[in-house]
Amino acid sequence: MKVLFVTLLLYLPLSGWCLDAGLPLSADWAKRVSQGIERNRKSDCVIAVVDESGRAVPGATVTLRQKTHDFLFGCAFPSWNIKRQQPNPRDWAQFERYYLKLFNYATTENMLKWQNLEPEEGQTRYGMADSFLDWAEKHRIAVKGHTLVWGYAKWGYPEWLAQYPPEEITRKTRQHILDVVGRYKGRIAAWDVVNEPLHCHWFEEKIGPDYMTKALQWAHEVDPNALLLVNEYGNQWDSGAQKFAALCQSAIRQGAPINGLGEQAHDPPHVPSPEQIFEMFDHLASAGRDIHITEMMLPSDAKPVNSTFVKGTWTPEFQGQYYRYYYTLAFSYPNVKAITLWAMWDGASWLPQGGIIAKDWTPKPAYRELDRLINHEWMTNASGQTDRRGRFSVRGFHGRYSVTVTHGNTKVHDTLHISASGKNALTVRLR
Repeated sequence: MKVLFVTLLLYLPLSGWCLDAGLPLSADWAKRVSQGIERNRKSDCVIAVVDESGRAVPGATVTLRQKTHDFLFGCAFPSWNIKRQQPNPRDWAQFERYYLKLFNYATTENMLKWQNLEPEEGQTRYGMADSFLDWAEKHRIAVKGHTLVWGYAKWGYPEWLAQYPPEEITRKTRQHILDVVGRYKGRIAAWDVVNEPLHCHWFEEKIGPDYMTKALQWAHEVDPNALLLVNEYGNQWDSGAQKFAALCQSAIRQGAPINGLGEQAHDPPHVPSPEQIFEMFDHLASAGRDIHITEMMLPSDAKPVNSTFVKGTWTPEFQGQYYRYYYTLAFSYPNVKAITLWAMWDGASWLPQGGIIAKDWTPKPAYRELDRLINHEWMTNASGQTDRRGRFSVRGFHGRYSVTVTHGNTKVHDTLHISASGKNALTVRLR
Protein backbone atom coordinates (compact mmCIF):
# COMPACT_ATOMS: atom_id res chain seq x y z
CA MET A 1 0.00 0.00 0.00
CA LYS A 2 2.88 2.40 0.70
CA VAL A 3 4.22 2.01 -2.83
CA LEU A 4 0.77 2.60 -4.30
CA PHE A 5 0.34 5.73 -2.19
CA VAL A 6 3.62 7.25 -3.34
CA THR A 7 2.92 6.45 -6.99
CA LEU A 8 -0.49 8.10 -6.86
CA LEU A 9 0.89 11.15 -5.10
CA LEU A 10 3.36 11.81 -7.89
CA TYR A 11 0.59 12.25 -10.43
CA LEU A 12 -1.98 14.17 -8.39
CA PRO A 13 -2.53 17.73 -9.65
CA LEU A 14 -0.81 20.09 -7.21
CA SER A 15 -2.76 23.34 -7.18
CA GLY A 16 -2.83 23.27 -10.97
CA TRP A 17 0.76 22.04 -11.32
CA CYS A 18 1.05 18.41 -12.38
CA LEU A 19 4.71 17.43 -12.29
CA ASP A 20 6.15 13.93 -12.23
CA ALA A 21 9.32 14.64 -10.27
CA GLY A 22 10.06 11.09 -9.24
CA LEU A 23 9.66 11.91 -5.54
CA PRO A 24 6.74 13.86 -4.06
CA LEU A 25 6.97 17.65 -4.09
CA SER A 26 4.79 20.21 -2.36
CA ALA A 27 2.57 22.40 -4.51
CA ASP A 28 4.97 25.32 -4.17
CA TRP A 29 7.98 23.29 -5.23
CA ALA A 30 6.13 21.68 -8.12
CA LYS A 31 5.19 25.15 -9.34
CA ARG A 32 8.71 26.54 -8.95
CA VAL A 33 10.35 23.62 -10.75
CA SER A 34 7.79 23.58 -13.57
CA GLN A 35 8.12 27.32 -14.10
CA GLY A 36 11.91 27.06 -13.98
CA ILE A 37 11.99 24.49 -16.77
CA GLU A 38 9.58 26.53 -18.87
CA ARG A 39 11.50 29.77 -18.32
CA ASN A 40 15.09 28.53 -18.46
CA ARG A 41 15.02 25.69 -21.01
CA LYS A 42 12.56 26.91 -23.64
CA SER A 43 12.18 29.95 -25.89
CA ASP A 44 9.61 31.31 -28.31
CA CYS A 45 10.29 30.94 -32.01
CA VAL A 46 8.62 32.27 -35.16
CA ILE A 47 8.82 30.65 -38.59
CA ALA A 48 7.77 32.86 -41.48
CA VAL A 49 6.83 31.29 -44.81
CA VAL A 50 7.02 33.42 -47.95
CA ASP A 51 6.75 32.81 -51.69
CA GLU A 52 9.39 33.59 -54.32
CA SER A 53 8.35 37.24 -54.28
CA GLY A 54 8.63 37.48 -50.48
CA ARG A 55 4.89 37.60 -49.88
CA ALA A 56 3.45 35.83 -46.83
CA VAL A 57 2.03 32.35 -47.42
CA PRO A 58 -0.90 31.59 -45.08
CA GLY A 59 -2.12 28.03 -44.61
CA ALA A 60 1.27 26.36 -45.11
CA THR A 61 1.94 23.34 -42.90
CA VAL A 62 5.03 23.64 -40.72
CA THR A 63 6.54 20.64 -38.90
CA LEU A 64 9.40 20.88 -36.38
CA ARG A 65 11.33 17.88 -35.03
CA GLN A 66 13.95 18.44 -32.35
CA LYS A 67 17.21 16.64 -33.14
CA THR A 68 19.61 17.74 -30.40
CA HIS A 69 19.75 19.40 -26.99
CA ASP A 70 21.76 22.48 -26.08
CA PHE A 71 21.78 21.27 -22.49
CA LEU A 72 24.63 18.84 -21.83
CA PHE A 73 23.45 15.38 -20.78
CA GLY A 74 26.63 13.47 -20.11
CA CYS A 75 28.29 10.34 -18.81
CA ALA A 76 31.86 9.40 -17.96
CA PHE A 77 33.53 7.21 -20.55
CA PRO A 78 35.58 4.24 -19.27
CA SER A 79 39.26 3.73 -19.96
CA TRP A 80 38.69 1.44 -22.91
CA ASN A 81 40.65 1.04 -26.11
CA ILE A 82 37.83 1.62 -28.58
CA LYS A 83 39.85 0.20 -31.47
CA ARG A 84 39.77 -3.17 -29.72
CA GLN A 85 36.06 -2.81 -28.89
CA GLN A 86 36.67 -3.43 -25.20
CA PRO A 87 35.71 -5.18 -23.03
CA ASN A 88 34.61 -7.36 -25.99
CA PRO A 89 32.80 -6.67 -29.28
CA ARG A 90 29.40 -7.76 -27.98
CA ASP A 91 29.56 -5.59 -24.88
CA TRP A 92 30.98 -2.69 -26.87
CA ALA A 93 28.07 -2.81 -29.32
CA GLN A 94 25.60 -2.71 -26.43
CA PHE A 95 27.48 0.06 -24.66
CA GLU A 96 27.64 2.21 -27.77
CA ARG A 97 23.95 1.71 -28.55
CA TYR A 98 22.75 2.69 -25.10
CA TYR A 99 25.25 5.51 -24.68
CA LEU A 100 24.39 7.26 -27.93
CA LYS A 101 20.67 7.08 -27.22
CA LEU A 102 20.98 9.29 -24.12
CA PHE A 103 24.15 11.34 -24.06
CA ASN A 104 25.58 14.27 -26.02
CA TYR A 105 28.47 14.91 -23.62
CA ALA A 106 31.27 12.68 -22.31
CA THR A 107 33.86 13.02 -19.56
CA THR A 108 37.11 11.08 -19.72
CA GLU A 109 36.85 8.99 -16.57
CA ASN A 110 40.47 7.94 -15.96
CA MET A 111 42.37 7.99 -19.25
CA LEU A 112 43.59 11.60 -18.93
CA LYS A 113 44.37 11.66 -15.22
CA TRP A 114 48.06 12.45 -14.94
CA GLN A 115 48.94 9.20 -13.17
CA ASN A 116 47.28 7.13 -15.90
CA LEU A 117 48.51 9.29 -18.76
CA GLU A 118 52.15 9.37 -17.65
CA PRO A 119 52.83 6.63 -15.07
CA GLU A 120 56.54 6.80 -15.96
CA GLU A 121 58.06 10.21 -16.53
CA GLY A 122 58.27 11.06 -20.19
CA GLN A 123 56.28 7.99 -21.27
CA THR A 124 52.88 9.45 -22.15
CA ARG A 125 50.03 7.19 -23.27
CA TYR A 126 47.70 9.19 -25.50
CA GLY A 127 46.46 6.37 -27.73
CA MET A 128 43.36 5.53 -25.73
CA ALA A 129 42.22 9.18 -25.53
CA ASP A 130 42.98 9.76 -29.21
CA SER A 131 40.79 6.83 -30.26
CA PHE A 132 38.03 7.90 -27.91
CA LEU A 133 38.03 11.43 -29.32
CA ASP A 134 37.79 10.09 -32.87
CA TRP A 135 34.68 8.17 -31.79
CA ALA A 136 33.19 11.15 -29.95
CA GLU A 137 33.67 13.46 -32.92
CA LYS A 138 32.13 10.92 -35.26
CA HIS A 139 28.99 10.89 -33.11
CA ARG A 140 29.02 14.63 -32.30
CA ILE A 141 29.63 14.06 -28.60
CA ALA A 142 31.17 17.04 -26.81
CA VAL A 143 34.03 16.02 -24.51
CA LYS A 144 35.26 17.22 -21.12
CA GLY A 145 38.76 16.25 -20.04
CA HIS A 146 39.19 15.02 -16.47
CA THR A 147 41.38 16.08 -14.71
CA LEU A 148 44.55 18.19 -15.06
CA VAL A 149 45.49 18.89 -11.43
CA TRP A 150 44.37 16.66 -8.57
CA GLY A 151 46.35 16.55 -5.34
CA TYR A 152 45.31 13.02 -4.42
CA ALA A 153 48.10 10.55 -3.72
CA LYS A 154 48.34 7.55 -6.06
CA TRP A 155 45.41 8.46 -8.30
CA GLY A 156 45.74 12.21 -8.78
CA TYR A 157 49.38 12.72 -9.67
CA PRO A 158 52.19 10.36 -10.66
CA GLU A 159 54.47 9.08 -7.94
CA TRP A 160 57.59 10.21 -9.79
CA LEU A 161 56.49 13.86 -9.52
CA ALA A 162 56.89 13.83 -5.73
CA GLN A 163 60.65 13.36 -5.91
CA TYR A 164 61.20 16.88 -7.24
CA PRO A 165 61.55 20.15 -5.32
CA PRO A 166 58.66 22.66 -5.39
CA GLU A 167 60.14 24.80 -8.17
CA GLU A 168 60.47 21.80 -10.46
CA ILE A 169 57.00 20.51 -9.56
CA THR A 170 55.62 23.90 -10.58
CA ARG A 171 57.48 23.82 -13.89
CA LYS A 172 56.44 20.25 -14.68
CA THR A 173 52.81 20.90 -13.74
CA ARG A 174 52.68 23.89 -16.05
CA GLN A 175 54.23 21.90 -18.87
CA HIS A 176 51.82 19.02 -18.27
CA ILE A 177 48.83 21.36 -18.62
CA LEU A 178 50.25 23.05 -21.71
CA ASP A 179 51.01 19.71 -23.35
CA VAL A 180 47.69 17.99 -22.66
CA VAL A 181 45.38 20.93 -23.30
CA GLY A 182 47.45 21.95 -26.31
CA ARG A 183 47.27 18.47 -27.83
CA TYR A 184 43.47 18.52 -27.70
CA LYS A 185 42.85 22.20 -28.39
CA GLY A 186 39.64 22.51 -30.37
CA ARG A 187 38.76 18.85 -29.73
CA ILE A 188 38.11 18.82 -25.99
CA ALA A 189 35.51 21.47 -25.24
CA ALA A 190 35.87 21.61 -21.44
CA TRP A 191 38.28 20.63 -18.67
CA ASP A 192 38.03 19.80 -15.00
CA VAL A 193 41.20 21.80 -14.47
CA VAL A 194 41.45 21.43 -10.69
CA ASN A 195 39.83 18.54 -8.85
CA GLU A 196 38.77 18.62 -5.19
CA PRO A 197 40.82 21.64 -4.03
CA LEU A 198 39.06 21.80 -0.66
CA HIS A 199 40.04 18.23 0.19
CA CYS A 200 43.34 17.57 -1.60
CA HIS A 201 46.15 19.99 -0.75
CA TRP A 202 49.30 18.42 -2.20
CA PHE A 203 49.68 20.90 -5.07
CA GLU A 204 48.83 23.75 -2.74
CA GLU A 205 51.65 22.67 -0.42
CA LYS A 206 54.14 22.28 -3.27
CA ILE A 207 53.28 25.15 -5.61
CA GLY A 208 51.61 27.57 -3.21
CA PRO A 209 48.14 28.84 -2.28
CA ASP A 210 47.65 30.34 -5.76
CA TYR A 211 48.22 27.01 -7.57
CA MET A 212 44.57 26.81 -8.62
CA THR A 213 44.68 30.25 -10.24
CA LYS A 214 47.93 29.38 -11.99
CA ALA A 215 46.59 26.06 -13.29
CA LEU A 216 43.52 27.73 -14.75
CA GLN A 217 45.60 30.49 -16.33
CA TRP A 218 47.94 27.94 -17.90
CA ALA A 219 45.01 26.03 -19.38
CA HIS A 220 43.42 29.23 -20.69
CA GLU A 221 46.77 30.31 -22.15
CA VAL A 222 46.90 27.33 -24.49
CA ASP A 223 43.16 27.06 -25.28
CA PRO A 224 41.24 30.31 -24.67
CA ASN A 225 38.00 28.79 -26.00
CA ALA A 226 37.81 25.81 -23.64
CA LEU A 227 35.37 25.86 -20.72
CA LEU A 228 37.40 25.62 -17.53
CA LEU A 229 35.91 24.10 -14.39
CA VAL A 230 36.87 23.48 -10.79
CA ASN A 231 35.36 20.26 -9.45
CA GLU A 232 34.48 19.44 -5.84
CA TYR A 233 32.46 17.14 -3.59
CA GLY A 234 30.77 17.75 -0.24
CA ASN A 235 28.87 20.81 -1.45
CA GLN A 236 25.52 19.54 -0.20
CA TRP A 237 26.49 19.42 3.49
CA ASP A 238 28.24 21.29 6.29
CA SER A 239 28.53 24.61 4.46
CA GLY A 240 30.49 22.91 1.67
CA ALA A 241 28.89 24.99 -1.09
CA GLN A 242 29.65 28.25 0.70
CA LYS A 243 33.30 27.24 1.17
CA PHE A 244 33.63 26.12 -2.45
CA ALA A 245 32.01 29.28 -3.82
CA ALA A 246 34.24 31.43 -1.61
CA LEU A 247 37.35 29.60 -2.83
CA CYS A 248 36.36 30.11 -6.47
CA GLN A 249 35.45 33.77 -5.90
CA SER A 250 38.88 34.35 -4.37
CA ALA A 251 40.55 32.71 -7.37
CA ILE A 252 38.45 34.76 -9.78
CA ARG A 253 39.57 37.94 -8.03
CA GLN A 254 43.15 36.77 -8.54
CA GLY A 255 42.50 36.40 -12.26
CA ALA A 256 41.50 32.75 -12.54
CA PRO A 257 39.44 32.18 -15.73
CA ILE A 258 36.82 29.92 -14.13
CA ASN A 259 33.79 29.21 -16.32
CA GLY A 260 31.99 26.79 -14.04
CA LEU A 261 31.81 25.10 -10.67
CA GLY A 262 31.49 21.32 -10.68
CA GLU A 263 29.26 19.61 -8.12
CA GLN A 264 29.92 15.87 -7.95
CA ALA A 265 26.46 15.06 -6.49
CA HIS A 266 27.22 11.54 -5.26
CA ASP A 267 28.48 12.02 -1.72
CA PRO A 268 27.24 10.17 0.23
CA PRO A 269 24.21 8.27 -1.19
CA HIS A 270 21.88 10.66 0.63
CA VAL A 271 18.61 12.14 -0.62
CA PRO A 272 18.50 15.91 -0.08
CA SER A 273 15.21 17.77 0.01
CA PRO A 274 14.29 20.35 -2.65
CA GLU A 275 15.12 23.08 -0.14
CA GLN A 276 18.59 21.61 0.41
CA ILE A 277 19.28 21.18 -3.31
CA PHE A 278 18.23 24.70 -4.26
CA GLU A 279 20.06 26.21 -1.31
CA MET A 280 23.24 24.49 -2.52
CA PHE A 281 22.66 25.71 -6.08
CA ASP A 282 22.13 29.25 -4.79
CA HIS A 283 25.41 29.18 -2.88
CA LEU A 284 27.34 27.83 -5.87
CA ALA A 285 25.70 30.37 -8.18
CA SER A 286 26.87 33.18 -5.90
CA ALA A 287 30.31 32.77 -7.51
CA GLY A 288 28.75 34.19 -10.67
CA ARG A 289 29.56 31.18 -12.84
CA ASP A 290 27.78 28.19 -14.37
CA ILE A 291 27.14 24.98 -12.43
CA HIS A 292 27.92 21.53 -13.82
CA ILE A 293 26.72 18.36 -12.10
CA THR A 294 29.83 16.33 -12.82
CA GLU A 295 29.98 12.87 -11.25
CA MET A 296 26.51 11.74 -10.30
CA MET A 297 26.35 8.06 -9.33
CA LEU A 298 23.94 6.53 -6.84
CA PRO A 299 23.57 2.84 -5.95
CA SER A 300 20.90 0.23 -6.59
CA ASP A 301 22.09 -2.21 -3.93
CA ALA A 302 19.03 -2.26 -1.60
CA LYS A 303 20.80 -0.45 1.24
CA PRO A 304 18.73 1.98 3.34
CA VAL A 305 18.25 5.53 2.11
CA ASN A 306 19.85 8.13 4.34
CA SER A 307 17.47 11.07 4.36
CA THR A 308 15.10 13.13 6.46
CA PHE A 309 13.17 14.00 3.31
CA VAL A 310 12.06 10.54 2.15
CA LYS A 311 12.40 6.95 3.35
CA GLY A 312 13.18 3.83 1.36
CA THR A 313 15.98 1.61 0.13
CA TRP A 314 18.29 1.99 -2.84
CA THR A 315 16.49 -0.50 -5.04
CA PRO A 316 16.72 -0.11 -8.82
CA GLU A 317 13.22 1.39 -8.68
CA PHE A 318 14.22 3.98 -6.09
CA GLN A 319 17.39 4.79 -7.99
CA GLY A 320 15.19 5.56 -10.98
CA GLN A 321 12.87 7.76 -8.92
CA TYR A 322 15.83 9.64 -7.47
CA TYR A 323 17.45 10.27 -10.85
CA ARG A 324 14.19 11.65 -12.22
CA TYR A 325 13.89 13.83 -9.11
CA TYR A 326 17.42 15.24 -9.17
CA TYR A 327 17.53 15.74 -12.94
CA THR A 328 14.17 17.53 -12.90
CA LEU A 329 15.20 19.94 -10.15
CA ALA A 330 18.63 20.58 -11.65
CA PHE A 331 17.19 21.08 -15.15
CA SER A 332 14.94 23.80 -13.78
CA TYR A 333 17.78 25.83 -12.24
CA PRO A 334 19.14 28.53 -14.57
CA ASN A 335 22.86 28.21 -13.76
CA VAL A 336 22.99 24.44 -14.24
CA LYS A 337 24.30 23.74 -17.75
CA ALA A 338 25.24 20.06 -17.59
CA ILE A 339 24.49 16.84 -15.73
CA THR A 340 27.01 14.01 -16.00
CA LEU A 341 26.67 10.48 -14.64
CA TRP A 342 29.81 8.66 -13.59
CA ALA A 343 28.73 5.22 -14.79
CA MET A 344 26.19 3.96 -17.29
CA TRP A 345 26.86 0.20 -17.09
CA ASP A 346 27.35 -1.89 -13.95
CA GLY A 347 30.17 -3.67 -15.76
CA ALA A 348 32.19 -0.43 -15.82
CA SER A 349 31.27 1.13 -12.48
CA TRP A 350 33.65 1.49 -9.53
CA LEU A 351 30.56 1.64 -7.28
CA PRO A 352 28.91 -1.80 -7.21
CA GLN A 353 25.54 -1.58 -8.98
CA GLY A 354 26.13 2.11 -9.56
CA GLY A 355 25.18 2.04 -13.24
CA ILE A 356 21.79 2.60 -14.83
CA ILE A 357 22.11 -0.58 -16.90
CA ALA A 358 22.66 -3.98 -15.26
CA LYS A 359 25.70 -6.08 -16.09
CA ASP A 360 23.56 -8.33 -18.34
CA TRP A 361 22.61 -5.20 -20.34
CA THR A 362 19.09 -4.94 -18.94
CA PRO A 363 18.17 -1.26 -18.61
CA LYS A 364 17.27 -0.33 -15.05
CA PRO A 365 14.38 2.01 -14.20
CA ALA A 366 16.90 4.87 -14.00
CA TYR A 367 17.85 4.42 -17.66
CA ARG A 368 14.19 4.34 -18.67
CA GLU A 369 13.44 7.46 -16.62
CA LEU A 370 16.29 9.40 -18.21
CA ASP A 371 15.21 8.23 -21.65
CA ARG A 372 11.72 9.55 -20.96
CA LEU A 373 13.06 12.92 -19.86
CA ILE A 374 15.83 13.46 -22.42
CA ASN A 375 14.20 11.94 -25.50
CA HIS A 376 10.53 12.60 -24.88
CA GLU A 377 9.41 15.00 -22.15
CA TRP A 378 12.18 17.55 -22.77
CA MET A 379 11.96 17.37 -26.57
CA THR A 380 9.73 19.58 -28.71
CA ASN A 381 7.97 18.24 -31.79
CA ALA A 382 5.30 20.49 -33.23
CA SER A 383 3.17 20.92 -36.31
CA GLY A 384 0.65 23.50 -37.45
CA GLN A 385 -0.31 25.99 -40.13
CA THR A 386 0.87 29.50 -40.81
CA ASP A 387 -1.54 32.30 -39.96
CA ARG A 388 -2.77 35.02 -42.32
CA ARG A 389 0.63 36.73 -41.99
CA GLY A 390 2.39 33.54 -43.02
CA ARG A 391 3.74 32.87 -39.54
CA PHE A 392 3.86 29.81 -37.31
CA SER A 393 4.82 30.34 -33.66
CA VAL A 394 6.10 27.69 -31.27
CA ARG A 395 7.79 27.54 -27.88
CA GLY A 396 10.47 24.87 -27.87
CA PHE A 397 13.27 23.40 -25.82
CA HIS A 398 16.70 24.74 -26.67
CA GLY A 399 18.37 22.69 -29.36
CA ARG A 400 18.58 22.09 -33.09
CA TYR A 401 15.57 21.21 -35.21
CA SER A 402 14.64 19.97 -38.63
CA VAL A 403 11.91 22.04 -40.26
CA THR A 404 9.61 20.92 -43.06
CA VAL A 405 7.22 23.32 -44.77
CA THR A 406 4.52 22.01 -47.10
CA HIS A 407 2.17 24.07 -49.26
CA GLY A 408 0.25 22.42 -52.06
CA ASN A 409 2.74 20.36 -54.06
CA THR A 410 5.73 22.24 -52.67
CA LYS A 411 7.83 20.88 -49.82
CA VAL A 412 10.91 22.63 -48.38
CA HIS A 413 13.32 21.35 -45.72
CA ASP A 414 15.38 23.59 -43.47
CA THR A 415 17.06 23.66 -40.06
CA LEU A 416 16.60 25.84 -37.02
CA HIS A 417 18.38 26.45 -33.72
CA ILE A 418 16.20 27.52 -30.80
CA SER A 419 18.54 28.87 -28.13
CA ALA A 420 18.51 30.90 -24.95
CA SER A 421 20.23 33.86 -26.60
CA GLY A 422 19.46 33.54 -30.33
CA LYS A 423 16.92 35.46 -32.40
CA ASN A 424 14.92 32.22 -32.77
CA ALA A 425 13.39 33.12 -36.11
CA LEU A 426 13.47 31.47 -39.50
CA THR A 427 12.16 32.54 -42.90
CA VAL A 428 11.42 29.74 -45.34
CA ARG A 429 11.03 30.69 -49.00
CA LEU A 430 8.87 28.43 -51.18
CA ARG A 431 10.16 27.99 -54.69
